[in-house]
Amino acid sequence: MPDTFSAGATMEFTALFLAIAITMLVAWYGSRTLAFSLFAVVLIACVATFLHHATDALKLSF
Repeated sequence: MPDTFSAGATMEFTALFLAIAITMLVAWYGSRTLAFSLFAVVLIACVATFLHHATDALKLSF
């Protein structure tokens, strides 16, 4: 397998997806304050993940 498909990278996005799903469930069934708090945490995690991957050099060959 290529280096771009490591197990850590797929688990990182899976964890973000699960965190968003849990946040949506809390927003539907739980308290408003907890939902906003989880949303803020997940938003910070998503921005941090984006910035981590946005700075990666692309290996392009034309």
